[in-house]
Amino acid sequence: MTIVHFLLLVPSLLVHPDPPPLQTNCSHESVIAFPSFNSPDAEKINWKERRLLTWTDFKAAPVESAPNAALTSTSILFGYHFGEGGLTYTLQCVFYPHKSWTKVRSERILSHEQGHFDISELFTRKLHQALAAYKPRENSLEPDINAIYQKVAQDQAAYQKQYDTETNYSRDLEGQSRWSQRIRLELEQLQKFAGYPQPQ
Repeated sequence: MTIVHFLLLVPSLLVHPDPPPLQTNCSHESVIAFPSFNSPDAEKINWKERRLLTWTDFKAAPVESAPNAALTSTSILFGYHFGEGGLTYTLQCVFYPHKSWTKVRSERILSHEQGHFDISELFTRKLHQALAAYKPRENSLEPDINAIYQKVAQDQAAYQKQYDTETNYSRDLEGQSRWSQRIRLELEQLQKFAGYPQPQ
């Protein structure tokens, strides 16, 4: 019997460029990480248990020197195992209250931050879709899995960046409305992959 365990940490950090003078933009950071890299005591909100965020969820102290008005921290927690039963894995999309902060409490910015969390859920489903379609090859399991999560991480970073650009960090109301609708639609289209296995 061959049993393989991997600890995977794939940063997909997205830091927004300096904005125009008005502090109404946000920043988002996201990683795809093996759960053991995260403290079990760290407070986190599971998208599947409570999707909608409120400003009380942003518990970190604001970085006053930062140009952005808010920061949202999310992760896709990813663990897997390969043995006699084949490939098994768990996924979880989470938001970290004690790593997220805001200086401005407006519904417009909160809606934008919610979009970042929803995008993380969208790419959790995409990762599940890719892993479910993968046919494990024992001799190349590690590079295969690496290629899958690298692609998802890169695609998510590009998508998050495009979201910020085309909404102008929530300033473009029409752009924000279009993107909110787009995210909802894409989540619906991937509803088949919403039932990804989660850690017990």
